[in-house]
This record gives sequence, C-alpha cells and structure tokens, in this order.
Amino acid sequence: MIVYSKKLGLITSIVSNGTGITQKFVQKYDKEIDWIGLSLDSGNEKTQKALGRGNGNYVKSIVEKSKIIREYGIKLKINTVINRLNYFEDLSEVINEIKPDRWKVFQVLEIKGQNSSSIKDLLITEEQFEQFGEINAHMNLIVENNDAMIESYMMIDQMGRFFQNTGNTYHFSRPILNVGLSNALNDIKYNHAKFIERGGIYAF
Repeated sequence: MIVYSKKLGLITSIVSNGTGITQKFVQKYDKEIDWIGLSLDSGNEKTQKALGRGNGNYVKSIVEKSKIIREYGIKLKINTVINRLNYFEDLSEVINEIKPDRWKVFQVLEIKGQNSSSIKDLLITEEQFEQFGEINAHMNLIVENNDAMIESYMMIDQMGRFFQNTGNTYHFSRPILNVGLSNALNDIKYNHAKFIERGGIYAF
C-alpha cells in the first residue's frame, strides 16, 4: 500500500507504536515513506507500562527508532495522548532527545463501543489538558482537544467505508467502492473548517 500510494503521487505517512519500525523496514521503504508518526505518551517507563505500552523499555525503544527514521531522512512526528496519568508531565527532555519535526498532543477521547469499558479512569478535564499545554508550551507543540478532533478527520476503515466520531460514537458510510466517493462522504459529517483550524494542512 505504501508503494502504490507513492506511485499515485500521495504524501505517505505511517502512524505506529514502533513495533514494525525496524532498520530493515525503513531502509527498504525510505523512498516511499514521507512521514512516520510514533506514539509516545510519557517520558516515564512506568507510566508507559501502566498505559499498556511495553514492559519497561518503551521510551528507550521509541528514542532508538526515532534515530533510525532521521538517519534515512524521513520526517518524524510524535503523537501524545494526554490522560489522567500524564497531564502534569514535562516531556521536554525526551522530546528534545527525539527532535521530531512535529509534536502533536491529543486529549484522551472516549468513543462509545470502542474504548468505553477501559477509558473512564484516564479521562481528564479541559483544564487538566490545558495544564499539560502550559507546562510544555516552550516545546512548540500542537494541541488538539476533544472538540477539535470530532468530525475533523476523514477516515476509512478496513471495509472501505468512511467513518466519523460524531457524538463520541463512530458512524459509518456505505462502502466507497459500491456507492462512489461523494455519496459515501455524504453519509458522514465532516467539517473541513475544523480540519484547517486544527492544523491539518502543514508543510511536507
């Protein structure tokens, strides 16, 4: 899919927890990949483990994979989800070590039927989310709260349907290949103004 997308002239981007981002993989596809986004929610290994990432070496692994990505000239983005376990954390030390081209932080978001059973203890207030932004403001981070996320992404699932998190619940279109792009897009709510406002278009 990466190779095919690049042949179509698209900007290609992978968002990953780092598992498949190896030197062999990056070396093989470095000409086809424009961006790689890695998930990093904390600079503390214990916090990362509590959030279900790794067994005590996740931060170290992300730092190492970031070096591989930069070595091959691929743009690097770090995605951080702010929640009850990290909203008070200063991530400047690890972010300075990684040196991403773009650091984006999201407020943890409940999606009914997807993460409702496990997300309650991690939800935070707008004030707590803003607190993280104030602590890390000197790092030129891009912040995206729950309101900015809702209806501002154009996402496609594995069945070829658009889906959207309207009202904190995923809504799905008819399959794009069955009804056409425009008809499928009309099945969901998509707010292009929100997309622009949250910085959806940026220099590649």
